[in-house]
Amino acid sequence: MICNIALIFIAAGVAADNLVIAFVSGNGMAIFRESRMEDPKQTVRPPRWLLLFFLLFIIQNMVFFYGKWFGLYTTHILSGQEQLIAIGLLFSMSIKMAQELKRKNGTVKQVLFDTQDFLEIGLGTAVYVFAFGCALNWLQLDRLIFILSLLVFTGIFLLGGALLGKYHFEKTFKYLNTVSVFLVMIGSVLLIIELLKHNIQ
Repeated sequence: MICNIALIFIAAGVAADNLVIAFVSGNGMAIFRESRMEDPKQTVRPPRWLLLFFLLFIIQNMVFFYGKWFGLYTTHILSGQEQLIAIGLLFSMSIKMAQELKRKNGTVKQVLFDTQDFLEIGLGTAVYVFAFGCALNWLQLDRLIFILSLLVFTGIFLLGGALLGKYHFEKTFKYLNTVSVFLVMIGSVLLIIELLKHNIQ
């Protein structure tokens, strides 16, 4: 039961890493709309954010399943230490997310990403998704509920983040972005406690 809760927390935290891209994209949509209302004759078209979100969603799903396959085919070479390695990977992932938190919360001041920022954040999130897929197999907890949780949370945070950006809810964005990091940390700590209890017994 504790493992299930922990992994759902981690899935939510990993999916919430999409808030940054979604928020800035939503902010950009609002700016384009306001400029179009001021000058209806302008020929500049806003980027197709929904299409970008859809492509990002597909890419992350593919990376997640690659992570699951990688975890499945590498389990036998980890000499029975796969659970410890999986928990260490998830905990180090939460530390890395915490280190990035200040920079990502600062994105509320941006209107649009440049290509490099978009790729850095998008690829960074994909790495976390890959690691989560590996960990599920190494923990022998490759269950449908965790797969669905990640997919549903990813969709929610992509659309929710875009709405937060569109209506300029900076404080809400920062709050959710911060909470997501702590969800990954709490989930990792719960898994560590559960592993220690299991080893003691």
